Amino acid sequence: MLWNNIKIECKKAMGTRLFLFVVLTGCIITMFSLVPCVRSYDRYISSLRNISEEFSYIRNPMMPSQTLFNYWIGSEAVTAGSTNYFFLFPVLVCLPYGWSYCKERRSGYIRNVVVRTGKWRYHLSKYIALFLSGGLAMVIPLLFNFLLTAMFVPAVTPDPYYITSYGIISSSFLSEFFYTRPFLYVFLYLTVDFIYCGLLACLCAACASFVKNHVIVVLLPFIALLGFHYFCNSFIYTSGDVVYTEISPMNFLRAVPSGYDTNSFVVITGMVILLLLILAATAIREAPDEVY
Repeated sequence: MLWNNIKIECKKAMGTRLFLFVVLTGCIITMFSLVPCVRSYDRYISSLRNISEEFSYIRNPMMPSQTLFNYWIGSEAVTAGSTNYFFLFPVLVCLPYGWSYCKERRSGYIRNVVVRTGKWRYHLSKYIALFLSGGLAMVIPLLFNFLLTAMFVPAVTPDPYYITSYGIISSSFLSEFFYTRPFLYVFLYLTVDFIYCGLLACLCAACASFVKNHVIVVLLPFIALLGFHYFCNSFIYTSGDVVYTEISPMNFLRAVPSGYDTNSFVVITGMVILLLLILAATAIREAPDEVY
């Protein structure tokens, strides 16, 4: 019975036009990273070709400095596509199913389902669907950009000699994989993004326990992260002489440091634990509640 509920909820989460709209919107935003990056790489190759023709030098000694792993959207933080995507992702991951979940609560649909399936079975399947839809809404556009970029930029293994071209230093999160197994590095970062954004989408269900307006519920995680990001930049990162650890999700979900390094699992694990605690507190609050 639980597996059937999960399949139904997942179909409702990822088989809707809204989910497709969010994924397509995310893919379109990533195109504003792809196009400038491909043009930049093309200009680099053209200039290198001109130099080679002039000096009869064919081999490119700096090939590892221009690679797929520092041209895809996750590893660059300067284009409009990258800036906007990692700014808007809280809305993108919460919109697909958070919107419909609030409407189900308001319409009384949940009351009818709970009578047949049971409260905990319904909520568990709902949270799983929210988690999967939020994670996929984040990762699919990133993977889309990575694959398209791979069509234009070769996947040369990064060389530590050209560390200034990548921005990934020894203290950077998962840096040991970036210079040895770059595909694994990308996969691990996509996994981190998937888990974090899946939990962020589940916050919509938590917020719906306190707020009835579906617009506010979808925007609350974004507002909370934006406020936290502003708080970090205004009150924590205040000294130019101190090397801070990045704690803002709007920065540490990138595969390249855009501000400070996230140099351990502590920050990301702490954020995940915080989200789990919020969800657990909400579940405990709703346990005795028989009114939907």
